[in-house]
Amino acid sequence: MLCIDVSGSMRGAPILEAVRGAREFVSEAVAARYQVGVMLWNTQVVAVAEPSADGEAATRVLDQARAGGANSLIGPLQHCHQVLDRFTGDRVVALFGDGDLSPKNLVVTKVAEMKAQNIRFVTRGLGERAAREFGEISSEEAATATVSRVEELAAGIAGMAASLKPGTGTGTQL
Repeated sequence: MLCIDVSGSMRGAPILEAVRGAREFVSEAVAARYQVGVMLWNTQVVAVAEPSADGEAATRVLDQARAGGANSLIGPLQHCHQVLDRFTGDRVVALFGDGDLSPKNLVVTKVAEMKAQNIRFVTRGLGERAAREFGEISSEEAATATVSRVEELAAGIAGMAASLKPGTGTGTQL
């Protein structure tokens, strides 16, 4: 599942760049034979596309992306877990945000639960603070979580696809 922060702080260029990167991510995930879903989130799940092999539903959700609202990750993360529980194989949460892991104690506990079920986390945070927060829950090196500037956002989100295991086929989720 590719989970994109669409809170109010993402208005303007950030949301446009995030969507551009997410489209590339979906395309690369499909080419690597992953089923890919997309979730837009702020304090709740704004829109979601269940994982599919063609990525078409994910692209349609990205067309709906509009920034607004505050941010709280726990509800969207719980929903993401429910979606991924229905699948087997290499399950990955590719998570982007420009804020913090609110409410942090609940999010960290939920991430630990998901990791105990072999769900991997690939994260990107816009700016040093967000990168530090999201890096804490990443299954990768924390340093890979940093997207320093809005101009690098599309490449940063698209770059999460490089963490996928290519060619693992049906049953693989993202």
